[in-house]
Amino acid sequence: MDNSLAENLETQIVDLYKEKEELESQLGTSDTDKILEEYYSLESELSRLYQFKENFKQIESKQIIIESIRSAYIPKFRLSE
Repeated sequence: MDNSLAENLETQIVDLYKEKEELESQLGTSDTDKILEEYYSLESELSRLYQFKENFKQIESKQIIIESIRSAYIPKFRLSE
């Protein structure tokens, strides 16, 4: 095998191991399936939160009477603006 080819392959392997270590350090895993599962879970949660934000509006509790909370969420279509 040519020396430059062997060096190139070695460099690529070293880089791959560095990336693996960084994933382990930052995410706690380098397993692709686990990372993708977490990504899709977070994407789903974010989508749910955006839907909630679109359908509800936070108002000050002094506008309606509800005990023991500071604010309430009311569907926007029920509010007169």
